[in-house]
Amino acid sequence: MKARRGFALVAALLSLALIAALVASVLFAATEETRIGSASAGSQLALSAAESAIEVTLSNWPDVADAQVGIRGAQNTNVDWFGTPVSVTVTRLDSTLYWVVADAGGASSQASPARRIGAFVRVEVRPDRSITVDRIPARWWSELF
Repeated sequence: MKARRGFALVAALLSLALIAALVASVLFAATEETRIGSASAGSQLALSAAESAIEVTLSNWPDVADAQVGIRGAQNTNVDWFGTPVSVTVTRLDSTLYWVVADAGGASSQASPARRIGAFVRVEVRPDRSITVDRIPARWWSELF
């Protein structure tokens, strides 16, 4: 039989290289999963901020109505919702129909997730000056791109 001098050293080095490659791939996968989770959480935060901004706009409708937005006119407001900047635009489409759009996130220099949603609402002003804001039935808001 022939002597195999140094075979154990080569096998140990190959095993060590294989284990190092496995550890590096697990570290890379964990880092990517963390980034994906963070982006998903940021996107959900932006969606919640946009929804909340629309709800606040609708609940404060007399303030919006006081601005006397003309037909095809728009009113813009900016809100900072728990650290997420939100821009709300109210556009009057006809005498009772409004289009409310909320852009959340994405305004900073960082690449933060952004969401944009829009909602149609019908506003009725009664003779006694009371205001009723009704969302259009079914899915009253939709995500815009």
